[in-house]
Amino acid sequence: MDTIERIPQQTLPGRTKSARIANYLEELILSKQLSAGELLPSQQELAEKFDASSRSIREAFKQLEAKGLLSVSQGRRACVKCNNLDQFVESLTDSIIRSGSSDAKLMLDLVQVRTSVEVSAARDFSRNPRRKEVVRELRSLSDMMGKTLVGIEAHEQRAIDEFRRTEGDFHKVLVRSNDNIILDAIYENLSPLLDESLSFSAINFEEYEKKVREYQYIAEALHNGQTDLAVALVLVNLTNLKKRIEEYAERRNKFAFA
Repeated sequence: MDTIERIPQQTLPGRTKSARIANYLEELILSKQLSAGELLPSQQELAEKFDASSRSIREAFKQLEAKGLLSVSQGRRACVKCNNLDQFVESLTDSIIRSGSSDAKLMLDLVQVRTSVEVSAARDFSRNPRRKEVVRELRSLSDMMGKTLVGIEAHEQRAIDEFRRTEGDFHKVLVRSNDNIILDAIYENLSPLLDESLSFSAINFEEYEKKVREYQYIAEALHNGQTDLAVALVLVNLTNLKKRIEEYAERRNKFAFA
């Protein structure tokens, strides 16, 4: 099959051989270079193409099968099942939502998802080919949040709503800098709930001011290539959000049993 080139698996992105092969095949499937219903070469042929073992090929197939992209049957060549991740993303999203036994539990789970994704984005940011463009967006959004402070100090609900919308956009830009199709899709599906969790991030003017500085510092750290500092700032930002939600849950529980 000409679509799948003979590429040493060491040159592909991913931490393990199977992950690198799976990532390469996934890109071909999602870009429709391999169409739904199309058969892949045999495992032996793919092992030769990727300079890998048959075991690595089987593990790669399992990853793609779990995402709903491949159909794998014993004794038959793997077949492309679907050219999108809609079903996989919907299943993951439902699983995350079902895991929340209460509103607070769900919010804490979502903050954990966001933390993992954003820390990964900050850690790998120096290798992002779009980093200058992303930094411009993050700076612009932090400046926009700063401009809402006058209205927030005057207790204008419109300014508070604008701050929260812009804050959600800041996190969204950072998440999307991962350039990970699955993470982007999951984030889009969970976006309303993720944005709702941000309503806990600040409750008075001083805290809104502090948040603006935090976002400005994150943008500057990423601009200056200070990876460790950017990761630390993201962790501080989202750890504080987690604490807010935990405090809210504790107050609500005390009220419920009062």
